[in-house]
Amino acid sequence: MSNKKSLRMLKKLSARLNKRMEDMRDIMDDMEIEFELLQKQIAKLELKKADTKSQTSTSDAPEEAESDDEDLDLENTTSVFVKPKF
Repeated sequence: MSNKKSLRMLKKLSARLNKRMEDMRDIMDDMEIEFELLQKQIAKLELKKADTKSQTSTSDAPEEAESDDEDLDLENTTSVFVKPKF
């Protein structure tokens, strides 16, 4: 009887661990996407900063406005929320 109970408990534990691992994989996928977006935005800002330094301040030509679609939309990025265990 105790072997059946132990086996049942181990199966439950295994199922819980499997679910947690799947949740962590999903979270890691989301974090990888957000990290790539962050790196792209940093690269864009660095290029923009380098371009503004190379331009002279006496230039009368209007600067071209960049497309808003290319900027990072922080409000629409996925947020990872991990519930604290208490």
